[in-house]
Amino acid sequence: MSRDNRWLMLALFLWGAGEGLSFYFRSLYLKELGADPVAIGSILALAAAAAGITHIPAGYLADRFGRKQLLVVGWVVGVAAALLMYLATTLQVFVVGLLFYMFTGFVVAPINAYATEARGEQSVQRALTLVSAGFWGGTLVSPAFGGLIAREFGLRTVFGVAIFAFVLSTLALLPLKAQPLSPPEAGRTRYGPLFNNRRFLGFLALIFFALSALQLGIPFAPNFIVEVREFNLEVVGLLGTATSLGAVILNLLLGQRIPRRGFMIAQGLMMVYLLLLLSSSSPGWLGVAFFFQAGWNFARSMSISQVGRVVGPSELGLAFGLTETVTSVTLILAPFGAGLLYKIAPVLPFQVSLGLIAMTLPLVWWLAPRRDAHTVTSGEWQVASDG
Repeated sequence: MSRDNRWLMLALFLWGAGEGLSFYFRSLYLKELGADPVAIGSILALAAAAAGITHIPAGYLADRFGRKQLLVVGWVVGVAAALLMYLATTLQVFVVGLLFYMFTGFVVAPINAYATEARGEQSVQRALTLVSAGFWGGTLVSPAFGGLIAREFGLRTVFGVAIFAFVLSTLALLPLKAQPLSPPEAGRTRYGPLFNNRRFLGFLALIFFALSALQLGIPFAPNFIVEVREFNLEVVGLLGTATSLGAVILNLLLGQRIPRRGFMIAQGLMMVYLLLLLSSSSPGWLGVAFFFQAGWNFARSMSISQVGRVVGPSELGLAFGLTETVTSVTLILAPFGAGLLYKIAPVLPFQVSLGLIAMTLPLVWWLAPRRDAHTVTSGEWQVASDG
């Protein structure tokens, strides 16, 4: 792993430690502040929208003005938003803080572009999954720790403790080297080939449907554990740790898989998660279920890895931005849909998700790009784009 990707991995590890403290308690804290299931789903959808609208502009700005600059801005805004969430004592103010926090999701495309450019001799998917493993490594212990804090001091305190990790993460980001900008090919516009790349555009449509099916079964899992399975907040934190452990292990063990196959493995793991969640009330089996919930994160990494194979370096930031925008649309629609289904019957979001995954899995097998993404050199970029 290159020097810059090691620093990026450390910054993400520390940020993950902070986010892991509170992530699995957001829907529960929204309920504590007075939101009902439909309102919770709507708020989470709105938060995802705040992130989603930023990815394309961020990708463009990263290609034109540099990736590190956007990362530093995103980290600083994230710290300020986390502080606002902690200070909030009403639902309205907390939602404003949450929206600003999610707005910093614009860093995802620059992160992926930066890690891809700084990967050295590594394959695209190995570089991306290792950097991603850093973030999930940071969340290994923090969800369980967050559960203990919530039990002893209340949910609000969890958001305050997270700020310290976010500040340390920001300091770890500063040593990153600025990357030189990649100019477009002579005689061609920067993004003309991207918007004419039918392979890329078709894959965006495919991952929209596949990721939507996966995401539907996630937003109300903490509520289901507390309200239906009747476990306490500490158990929710431990289950969040199980998901983080799954994300680290999947990224490290399967990060070299051909992305199409890796995505299908992730879909299978999510089906196991949903089946166990619906059929078991045993803490042990629920821990296994939440371990496999990490299939969502692995699927996301595998979809990004495919994009890195089929576009050129001068358009990489915008391509990742478009991909993250598509992913964000699934994060917008799924919580809202899950909230409506959960209000009808708590099991419905998970049952519908299971059925949709079963429908989209063969589509991925049939339609996803089959080209091996293990070795990419600069001379292969255009070949991959045309292939």
